[in-house]
Order: sequence, then structure tokens, then C-alpha cells
Amino acid sequence: MINRYWVFPPAVLYCNISQMVHLQQLTGGKTVQNYQLSLFYDLQYLIQKSSFHRKYYLLFQALPEPEFTDRNIDVGCTGYSNHAMLRAFIVKHLEQIKSVPRLIEFLDAHPILTEMCGFEMGLVPEATKFYRFINKIPNFVLENIHLEINRKLVDQGFVSLDTFIIDSKPVMAATRENNCKNPNRNIRDKNRKPKRNPAATLGYYSHQKVAGQKQYTLFWGYRTHVIVSKEGIPLVEKTLPNNTTDAEVARKLIKKLKRCFRFKKGSIFIADAAYDVNELYNLILHQMKSQAFIPLNPRNKQDDKILGPNNRPLCEAGLEMKSDGVWNERQKTRAKFRCPIIVGKKGSKDFPDSCPIANPRFSEAKAYGCTKYMDITHDARSQVQRDTDCFKKIYQKRQVVEQYFSRLGDREAEQTTHYRLRIVQNQMTIAHMSMSLVAAAACILLKQPDKIRCFRTFANQPLPNVA
Repeated sequence: MINRYWVFPPAVLYCNISQMVHLQQLTGGKTVQNYQLSLFYDLQYLIQKSSFHRKYYLLFQALPEPEFTDRNIDVGCTGYSNHAMLRAFIVKHLEQIKSVPRLIEFLDAHPILTEMCGFEMGLVPEATKFYRFINKIPNFVLENIHLEINRKLVDQGFVSLDTFIIDSKPVMAATRENNCKNPNRNIRDKNRKPKRNPAATLGYYSHQKVAGQKQYTLFWGYRTHVIVSKEGIPLVEKTLPNNTTDAEVARKLIKKLKRCFRFKKGSIFIADAAYDVNELYNLILHQMKSQAFIPLNPRNKQDDKILGPNNRPLCEAGLEMKSDGVWNERQKTRAKFRCPIIVGKKGSKDFPDSCPIANPRFSEAKAYGCTKYMDITHDARSQVQRDTDCFKKIYQKRQVVEQYFSRLGDREAEQTTHYRLRIVQNQMTIAHMSMSLVAAAACILLKQPDKIRCFRTFANQPLPNVA
């Protein structure tokens, strides 16, 4: 269907006599020859000249053949193409179209794109058909398509499996309770749920300081959780109600990541302080044999007179000591800490120039300073050396997931116009799939890995040959 001349209906191409007279009146009696359209369109020529159509031509070429049936067989009417529905929802996300009625208007205004999706020109389905598709299709079917795209990127070496970044993003439910202008909105009682959003839950969104005190903003909705590679490609994802903790979902996603991609030992997992939970450290360090780069969450710290604010021991002078490696002795694992003045004296302004209590180890012999050890055999959380330069350098890569969420949609939070959790999950899976699809089109079809994250510009150059 792609490689043929496109024939437009005569009613679209030629004006009748009354329309010609009307156009002459509008143009002051000038000829209407310039307003007459051509009968034939060469799609290959159109793709070469239009970056908009070239972009979607490549995206649909990179999309694997869906596993679900295209049309009804021997049951009722044939109906519209389900594959075309999926392509239309990909267009909806990439063009940042907020609702299905606006999507129908967009397709109606772009008839060539309508046929590229798989619909007949001028026969775009009504909104109920789109709602039925996004509601009925199982989420695991969309997930399998997403995984197939990612496997192609991994197999061809465009996506690496040595560094993973974990994070989540709010998805606001379509309810008046999220309208800041609604004076009667419910942002306190989590048991009184919105009527049309039974699965939506109340959760934290953001906070700001007012008069020296924190004021928290809550919202009703969901959260979309994702693990992205260091190239910024979403590998696995899941959208769940807002009351499910980030660490709990992260454990499930890491196990799913292991099943789907079989990453090697020694991989790096990066996450923010919301994932500072012992169970997650045990999974990453002990079961996955990988490394965790997660900062401490102050809310998870217990008061201890022996340890400092960063969970490191204090020296005899009351200074918090510096990490100096991890030692394995027989079946025990111990973390070593040294004098903070000796270790951090290069350009550090946090410690004095000499030992406050004049400890002889500070100045005598090799001036190695005091040392202390902590038994961390069964405490994976304490094995992370957060005060080292290596930790700080690797943790900076977490900005990749922030950039990814910025490309995914609205910067602060995703919006949804649907009311059921299954539809919201399908909506977000298609959104994540679209990001991987851009990478596949840029890397696999165009051989331009530098455009792996550039949806707007990856197809700006004409194709050498449209097959």
C-alpha cells in the first residue's frame, strides 16, 4: 500500500461549477487554475520532499508486526483496522495531542498520514472506536511490541546493558479534584475517591517553602515507573496507582529487566533517594550481583550517637570519617574509614588543618591517621560509599531519566483524559513504546545513532532511496 500512486476522490480534487464561480468571486475574477489539485500523488516523491511524512513513514517501517489480529474474522462486521488504531495512537502521543477527538481532527487534516496509518482516506473512525480499542487490547500485547523494539536495539549494539536509571513520573487523573481552581477539591481525605476514577489514589506531587515551612502539594492519579538505559531508551515500564511505593515497583521492574534482557553482573543501577530501601539494595547487590548508586534518604536514617549525618562513624575528635574501601575477610564484609583530615585535606574546607585533639597518628610515622571499621556483612545499604568521587561522577548520569521524562510529555506531569486504570496503562505503554520507536527508526533504518533521541529532527534529511 505504501509504494503506489495515491488516487484522491474526484470530489476532493476538482471544484464543481458553483465552487469555481465562488472562487472567482473571492479572487476578484481571477482564474482558478492555480487552485486545481493534481489527480495523482507519488508517495515516494512526497516522502522525499516532506520531513513530516518521511518521519512517520520511517516510524511505521520500524514498528514490528503486532501480535493481535488486524480485523474481526467471522464474528460480526469486519470493522476498522486494529493495527491502524495503534499507529494512530502513536501519532497522538508524538504530536502531543491531548484527547481522541483532537486526534480525529488531526488525522482529518492530514489525509496522507491517515492512509499511512492504515485507514481509508476520508473514513477516520469515530471516537468510540478508538476508546474501544484502547480499552480492550491487553497491556501485555503492547509490552511485547515494546520489548521487541528494544531487543533489536540491544542486539545491534545501539543500546547498552551496563547502566540503568530508575525513576517515576506522576500521571494526573482526569478529575476535578486536580483542578487548582476548584475550591471544593479533595486533597486530604484519601478514602473519598473521585467517582469516575476508582483506581486513582492520592499521593505526593511537590512542595515549596512558604515562610520557612514546607507546603506539600498532593494530586489524584497514578505514576508511570520506568528503567532507562544510559542512552535514554525506556527498557521496561509499568504504570500503577499512586499509593504504590517507588521501591516496591523498582524491585518488580529489575526482575523483569533480568528476565527480558539477561544483563551481566557488575551492572550499575542509579536512582534517587526515594529508592533508599534495604530490600532494594539486597536485590541489586546480592541477587543481581550489581552496583547501587542511591543517595541516603534522611527520613530513613535512625538516630545514632556513634554515626554521623551520612551514616559514617565519628573519630575521637567528633569528626565524621571518610570511606576508604570495603574489605572481605573470610565470611565477613567490613567497611574501612579513615581520618577525614588526611583523606579530605586536598581542597577541603570542611575540616581543620590539624587534629583537634592532637592524636599522634595524625603526625607521627607515616601520618596515616585514625582508622575504624564497620561490619556490613548483612547490610547492603551501608556498603555504598556515597562520599567518594566515583559515586558522585556516576550519580550525575541520573539526569538522563529527567531528560527522558521531558521528552515523554509535559515536564511536570503526564495528563490523561481516560478514567480506567487499564486504559491509562495502555496509554503510557504506547507513550514509552513511541520513544523506543524513534530510536529504532534513527539507528536501525537511518544508521544515525546520534539521532537516537531526536524525534523532531531525526528524519530531516531526504532518504537516499524509498523502497
